[in-house]
Amino acid sequence: MKKILQIVFLMLSLFALAACGAAAPAAPAEEMPADTSEAMMDDDSQFGEAPMLAAMVAAGELPPVEERLPKDYVTIPVVNEIGQYGGTWRTATWQAAFGNIRMIAYDPPVRWKADYTGYEPGLFKDWAFNDDGTEVTYALREGLRWSDGAPFTTDDLRFWWEDLATNDDYGVITIPWYGFKSTGEPMDVEFVDDYTMKWTWDEPHWITPTVMAQGFWESEPLYKPRHYLEQFHPGLSETGDWEQFELLSDWLENPAHPTVLAWQTEKFTPGERTVLVRNPYYWKVDPAGNQLPYIDRMDIELVEDEEIRLLNLAQGKYDASFRDGSYNPLHIPLLQQEAAASGYELYLGWVNGAGGWPCWLINQDYVGDGDDPEQDAEIRQLLRSADWRKGVSVALDRKRLIDVVWDGIGIPQQFTISPQSWHFLSDEGRAVFEAWAAADAEYDPALAQTRFDAAGFADADGDGMRDLPSGKPFQLILDSGDWGGKTVSENSNIELAAQLREVGIDTLVNDLFGQPEWGLRQTEGRFMLRNCHAAERTSGPFRTSSFPRGTIASGLCKADGTRPAAPKAKRRSRAARPNASWICTIKASPKATSSAGTKSCGRPSRFTSTRDPSRSAARATSPCPWSSSTISTTCPTSASWGRGRQAVRATSIRNSST
Repeated sequence: MKKILQIVFLMLSLFALAACGAAAPAAPAEEMPADTSEAMMDDDSQFGEAPMLAAMVAAGELPPVEERLPKDYVTIPVVNEIGQYGGTWRTATWQAAFGNIRMIAYDPPVRWKADYTGYEPGLFKDWAFNDDGTEVTYALREGLRWSDGAPFTTDDLRFWWEDLATNDDYGVITIPWYGFKSTGEPMDVEFVDDYTMKWTWDEPHWITPTVMAQGFWESEPLYKPRHYLEQFHPGLSETGDWEQFELLSDWLENPAHPTVLAWQTEKFTPGERTVLVRNPYYWKVDPAGNQLPYIDRMDIELVEDEEIRLLNLAQGKYDASFRDGSYNPLHIPLLQQEAAASGYELYLGWVNGAGGWPCWLINQDYVGDGDDPEQDAEIRQLLRSADWRKGVSVALDRKRLIDVVWDGIGIPQQFTISPQSWHFLSDEGRAVFEAWAAADAEYDPALAQTRFDAAGFADADGDGMRDLPSGKPFQLILDSGDWGGKTVSENSNIELAAQLREVGIDTLVNDLFGQPEWGLRQTEGRFMLRNCHAAERTSGPFRTSSFPRGTIASGLCKADGTRPAAPKAKRRSRAARPNASWICTIKASPKATSSAGTKSCGRPSRFTSTRDPSRSAARATSPCPWSSSTISTTCPTSASWGRGRQAVRATSIRNSST
């Protein structure tokens, strides 16, 4: 009888994993110690633990499990049954930054509920706003510890804020985009006691806690253990320097770096693989009191070549695949064909939920490179023009994009959040979705020309390409990078550029795959247009809202380019992300099945601060930060693979990343 390895995903985080005793994979790089057995529970304890940890307790290497758990531990509901401890999950990643692994392991301060109807506490115990939303107070879990046993307190968060984020000598971790007042100054951060932190602005910031639930990129920068990293910090140690600090400050690349996640790094081999092992101080249990996670180790192979990853999948090399083996639905026929021979199961129909894949962000806070501020300002005004943006949207032949990118298995539409969002379940909600999906999504080149004319975007010199309203030549720079996967992004960017040239927009594809400039140009507001993978963002973070051609809440522009009267739009400053507008294109049909690509994990230059006051002034002139309008194709389904006789079933695998 085929045994099933069940993996419980709650908001992209593995909480409970049930191991099984199936055969080992063919030719692994090295065998991990096996440890598949029942939970070890002392008669005097209400908690169980993995046998490998019980052995360490017996040897005097660890304190008892009840001393390792925080006072405010978290109990994770069971989806199917209480799991068994042990085993190694063999899987893969496609990039050295291990983005898909970070998605699996992420444990944000605030997280999505399992049914996606709202948010709940995560690593933080709770949060509370004052009456006008200008102040939020976070409560940490008392007794929470890093994986080496050191306490996790507000002293670690003070280290993040005072010694890294607001440190002008260090430009890798910066003030988060939501961490600014309307004046452009950083928010006020107060560390009230060991377990209480308070953030204060001069205007409402209701969505701030829930932003941290969106993905590891929002929460990981906060998780910096002072007791370990301060020895490498040049401002806190006489022997510290930034190069050493940066080399040792990534938990996935440094086995000595403590973590608060379910696993910690046991072995890192650059360019080859990483092995993770369970965190003995992890702060979650199942309903029976067994400390999580169930799985002992993750053995992650780095395979950058997509064809090799596809071959490995087809040969059943991995226990389970999540955004690692293949995110291209065009590979599904081969994987189905080889499933029986290789002994894995391909689960079709798992929804990716993306509202646009690929899609493109228009930067309405464009600041340029500073060589010609007057021209940069004119370009910024053009990118903000509702006529120009609507013209680009109707200039797109979405059906042709589907044929090029997805072999015809898509649905032409405007960018939306996932059609499976609870907001659209009623008849009224469905009508809202359909109106939104149809907004400016028709292919009408003649209407595009009319829109461009209304924006003052005309061909001034008769060369067939449209120019700025001043008559100066204009070239649209399309940044092409890793977000959404190389194959999809590269092919769609080439096709988009060709279609834009057909309507008179001189477009240059700027190849930035794998380069730090890909992230820096976004952070510093220097991009005009860039590809993305617009995931299934819901209105949850934005309280109540309605969508089509309107505003998704706090700070988003209406379709006519104006700003909603309330609440006030937040100004962006310094290292804050620029205001991006979306012009959506395509949503793939449910018969297309794939795992989505992820956001680029490229880092900025290690010691170059991204804070540039001259760019801050340009961004501060934006009438509507967070403007929203998109160009996209999307494939809203994903697949899971099981190796050998071990298959993976995900109870919830939607991604909340954008």
